[in-house]
Amino acid sequence: MKVTVVGSGYVGLVTGVCLAADGHEVRSVDVQADRIDAINRCAPPFYEPGLPELLRSVTQSGRFSGTTDLARAVREAEVVIIAVGTPTRGGRIDLTALEGALQSIGQILACCEDRKTVVMKSTVVPGTTDTLARSILECASGKNAGQGFGLAMNPEFLREGSAVQDFRNPDRIVIGSWDDASARAMDALYAGYSCPRVHTTPRNAELAKYAANALLGTLISFSNEVAAICESVPGTDVQTVMEALHLDRRLSPVLEGVVVRPQVLTYLAAGAGFGGSCLPKDIAALLHFGAENGVAMPLLRSVLDVNLARPAKLAEMLRRELGALNDKKIALLGLAFKPGTDDLRESPALRLAAVLLQERAELFAVDPFAANYTPGSVDPRIRRAVDPREAFRGADAIVLVTAWPQFIEWNWETLVALMRTPVVLDGRNALRGVRMPADTRYRCIGTAESPRETASVG
Repeated sequence: MKVTVVGSGYVGLVTGVCLAADGHEVRSVDVQADRIDAINRCAPPFYEPGLPELLRSVTQSGRFSGTTDLARAVREAEVVIIAVGTPTRGGRIDLTALEGALQSIGQILACCEDRKTVVMKSTVVPGTTDTLARSILECASGKNAGQGFGLAMNPEFLREGSAVQDFRNPDRIVIGSWDDASARAMDALYAGYSCPRVHTTPRNAELAKYAANALLGTLISFSNEVAAICESVPGTDVQTVMEALHLDRRLSPVLEGVVVRPQVLTYLAAGAGFGGSCLPKDIAALLHFGAENGVAMPLLRSVLDVNLARPAKLAEMLRRELGALNDKKIALLGLAFKPGTDDLRESPALRLAAVLLQERAELFAVDPFAANYTPGSVDPRIRRAVDPREAFRGADAIVLVTAWPQFIEWNWETLVALMRTPVVLDGRNALRGVRMPADTRYRCIGTAESPRETASVG
């Protein structure tokens, strides 16, 4: 099929490249010419494992290209997928970019003789596709949905850091169609996939995405509430408590004598809080949507409150070790909101940094992409170190906020020896068992004291 994807962000570019790899002819459209130029040079504008190689393959095959010519891309397409950003402003979903894309697409549809199926891939609250999107398209095109053009909602369930794998090996495909012809077009688009396929209404499809992200955020905040209890009760350890919880057979079933550990258990783990482009904004948008519909959602409000409290908890743990934080050199390990991505949006590391800077600490940061972040994306008062020795030398404390695997593999005995005060705060419980000098004051989350298994072994 000939497919046009409007928007070349994480969702749009991954969707377009993967569909091209499936054999479709795909055009990626964006208003930013420099972004399209980079894409056509096979240089994705963000880091995503596996994407550069796949982009190069489909570009060389001729099945994929980027363009700023929306009109031509829509005219030549059978399916038009909208994957523009839908951020939140003041907790409410901002549809400015989406409305602009819909208006432009509708005007182009007015001049098209063949039927196109317009697919909403952007995350939107229930009722957006069959009311606002449909209305804009109908008014701009002079055609009726279901007759002059098709309309469907097809939410994405991609995780940054594994988005290519998630798209090519989905656990489900959800399709909310306005009419039967649109459903058939979507089935043709995903003909090569054998996973369960949920055909439903656009509103159910829209809400399915929010329900998925709300659950994941809830699991993380639940785990962090358990961690908060353990941090106040001597003799308890969130790692042990969560391990016992995970072994519940309703969470880890036993199949043919083997315990199966589902990926969802990775969300039932304490840490520094969740961030990124999806969970915080989607939960906030769902809260606002619920309020507009007269539905109080205290559980999800608490999920966000618990999440926002975690960075402040790390700062409190630092004060207990160092006293006043002014003029203390503190190194943050990790800026991205999680390993495997260079996305800084809603990053717990940046929220912690804001607290520490307010208390006039001197901050260094080590991140695999530290040298690549654009000016303005990180507070200029945070000095970015490519060599970890620069961050450790003379430091009063090290805080691991993002559990990049390479951090764990460092020679910690050598690095900690460079510190002025050997305080290591592990905000992800990733360093348990790592060898450190004998005088290291290692502190991790979810326990009132340093666990025995992480006692110094130097």
